Amino acid sequence: MWKKYGKWIKNNKEKFIFLSNQAWQFAETGLQEYKTSKLIENALKEAGFSVQLGVLELSTAISASYGEGKPIIAILGEYDALPGMSQAAEPIRKPLKEGAPGHGCGHNLLGIGALAAVLAVKEAIDAGEVNGTIRYYGCPAEESFNSKGYMIHPGKLFDDVDITLTWHPFYLNAVMLTSCLALDSAIFKFKGRAAHAAADPYNGRSALDAVELMNVGANYLREHIIPDARLHYIITNGGKAPNVVPEEAEVYYFIRAPQRYQVDEIYHRLVNIAKGATLMTETKVEIDYLGGLYNPIHNEVVCKVIHKNMKIVGAPRFNKEEQEFAQKLKKTIPSTAMDGIMSLVPEKYKELATQLFSQPLFPAIIADFDKGKVAPGSTDVGDVSWVTPLGQFVMTCYVMGALGHCWQNVATAGMSIGHKGMLAASKVLAYTALDFMRNPELVKEAKKEFKKDLKGKVYESPFPEGYKIPFHRLTDKRFISQE
Repeated sequence: MWKKYGKWIKNNKEKFIFLSNQAWQFAETGLQEYKTSKLIENALKEAGFSVQLGVLELSTAISASYGEGKPIIAILGEYDALPGMSQAAEPIRKPLKEGAPGHGCGHNLLGIGALAAVLAVKEAIDAGEVNGTIRYYGCPAEESFNSKGYMIHPGKLFDDVDITLTWHPFYLNAVMLTSCLALDSAIFKFKGRAAHAAADPYNGRSALDAVELMNVGANYLREHIIPDARLHYIITNGGKAPNVVPEEAEVYYFIRAPQRYQVDEIYHRLVNIAKGATLMTETKVEIDYLGGLYNPIHNEVVCKVIHKNMKIVGAPRFNKEEQEFAQKLKKTIPSTAMDGIMSLVPEKYKELATQLFSQPLFPAIIADFDKGKVAPGSTDVGDVSWVTPLGQFVMTCYVMGALGHCWQNVATAGMSIGHKGMLAASKVLAYTALDFMRNPELVKEAKKEFKKDLKGKVYESPFPEGYKIPFHRLTDKRFISQE
């Protein structure tokens, strides 16, 4: 029924490909997406949307709206790149600029695909075929910061949203019912007293000793946390010279677990370990809490509508040149790259998946992944799913086996393979938004499912009272990527 709006997207595809390529070339990292956010703002304003560029302290966040009344459907866009991922749109490793950023997670496609969808929905509103409001939320720094959670609190941008939709480039075409890990990230900065390491070490108080003792304590903690939890850390400052007792040192931690409350408990214990390290070394500790993420709850009602529309749109169709390009790229990917995703595939699909995964580009639509399974990454989409019914899917934009954050994804995100996946995704988003705008009963069903999934739990912001965004940390290349 909505195919005319899919045709509208197709008729305007050159515009969306151009915008995607612009974002791909800008390749701006989190909280620095100035050109890209302006690009999207201009496109939304030209279409008649009410647009706010800059939300709360997030100068590159976007809140844009068109239409009036209920239902209110939000579509999420992301557009940050990754440091060091610069790559030409070629099937060999070839940075455009050594050490420069690149779209290793395909967010140029994600952000512009969402834009194409809301513009198509606007056409349907203007034609009088649906009533309601369509919104575009541009969410910066997904790789390094919970911008979506920050936009929920204290801004309350999602309070009146009925349904939220999003997608992500991947090497499959599938609805996502799989969850991800909740997360906290923090930097523990220890301060001691400098001294000559040979002449008078007894007058020093080593901040590095405190870091190392904290890490020892954290490693002992691993035995006493749930098996599915994860602690990762790196020492980001270990001192300046071996003959100086380090006055300052710091360690950067991720704490992950399947449920938000589990992360909270482990983080509290980790803070106590840090305090214990200060007692043993007579040092002090300051904690830069960078942010936390919730585990996603994908709404089955929304996801069923998405799946229906994925079947209508169909998987992207790639020509001979694109298949050959992908085949060359596939040779650069380890043969074990599919092991992780195979562990998430339901048994009933494993034989078919094995056949399909042998191809360079995925040719089919997968029904779903089992609800209740947990993927190993983290995303701030999770926070949104705790305040509004949310559906998410992935569409083929990568070569088979190319996980996120790799140069192979930058290559396909900047050429026709990525463009075809993006345009297909934009149609699915638009059709799904229009289905909910046309059918209020679907909205009610999704909200009923949402209430059931939460089981009486209430979203509580992971950001502490009085939290200030640590921009100096989040724009530092050492601290980018929370996935």
